[in-house]
Amino acid sequence: MNLYVYFKFIVKDHPLVLKRIREMHDQLALEFPGLVCDLLKRPVPDQDGKETWMEIYHGEATEKPEFSERLEVLALKNGLPQPRRSEVFIPIE
Repeated sequence: MNLYVYFKFIVKDHPLVLKRIREMHDQLALEFPGLVCDLLKRPVPDQDGKETWMEIYHGEATEKPEFSERLEVLALKNGLPQPRRSEVFIPIE
């Protein structure tokens, strides 16, 4: 299962948001061994000057309810931009 989380924020906040996400990813990796965290962004800001970023989480940890709960808690604790939208995708077999 892959969990995708996306959100928008003002471009000038890029350095701070990146720092906070990296800290959150480090914490999640410690708590959920085997978790793979990726971070992407759209190539250009939207018409309101906001960037759209997407966190991607891979691994067995994403299937555990406690992972989603912990992710939400850390996102709030780290002051990450809100709202955050989540979607789950599974492999096609």
